[in-house]
Amino acid sequence: MAGAPAGEGRTESTCARSSLLAAVREDGRALQYASPYQGDKELVLTAVSQQGLALQHASPSLRGDAEVVLTAVKQNGLAFGMASRLLRSDDGLLLAAVQQNGLALQHALRRQRNCWPIAVAAVVQCGPALQFVSPYLRDSLELVLFAIQQDPAALDFASERVRGLLGGVLRGEDQFYGYQGEPLERMARSMTSTESTASDVDSLGDVISSGDEAQDEASVWEPAENSSMPLEAWQPQ
Repeated sequence: MAGAPAGEGRTESTCARSSLLAAVREDGRALQYASPYQGDKELVLTAVSQQGLALQHASPSLRGDAEVVLTAVKQNGLAFGMASRLLRSDDGLLLAAVQQNGLALQHALRRQRNCWPIAVAAVVQCGPALQFVSPYLRDSLELVLFAIQQDPAALDFASERVRGLLGGVLRGEDQFYGYQGEPLERMARSMTSTESTASDVDSLGDVISSGDEAQDEASVWEPAENSSMPLEAWQPQ
C-alpha cells in the first residue's frame, strides 16, 4: 500500500506527458503551456517540427541544441532568431534558415550578412531580404538581380548606384544593355544557369565553413568573395 501513491504519481506524470506530446503534435504552440516539459527534448522536437516558432518556449539548453534548432528553422526560418547566440554564429544553421525564409537574415551576425552564398540563398527565397545584407553586397548588381527576379520591389534596398542603373529599366523608360551588349532581361535569365545562381542554392552549404568563429557585431564590413561580373562592367550603350 505504501508504494501505491508513488506508482500512481508516476502513472499520472506519464499520462500528462503523453497528453502534452499529443497536443504539441497537433499544434507546436501548445509547448508554451507545458512548463515542466520545456526541457524534454523529444517533446520539444515534436513541437518545433510542427511549428518552428515554438522554439521560443523551449528551455535555454534546448535553444542551444543544434538538432532542435535545425528542426525548427527547417519548419520556419525565423526561428533562427530564437536560437542561442552561439548557434546564431553557425553559418550552416543560418543557411538552412534563409533557405526556408530569407527574412531570417535579419537575425544574422554582421559578418554573415556579408557572406555571398548566404546572401544569395536569402534573396532567392525572398527578394526583400536584400535589406539585411551588407552595404557592400547591396552594391552588387548580380545579387540585386537575383533579388528583383523574386520581387521587383527589392530594388528599393539596393545601393543608390545600382538603383540608378536598374530603375529606368524596371519602369520601362530605358533600353538598357548589359555586359557584352546583351539586353538586361536576357542577361538576368542567363545568370540563372551559372554556378552562383538560385539553382545551386541547395549546395551552397558546401562552401560555408560552419566552424568559423563569430566576429564581433561592431566589426567593419569587409569585401566578400562576390559576383563574377563586376558592377563596373554593366553600362548602358
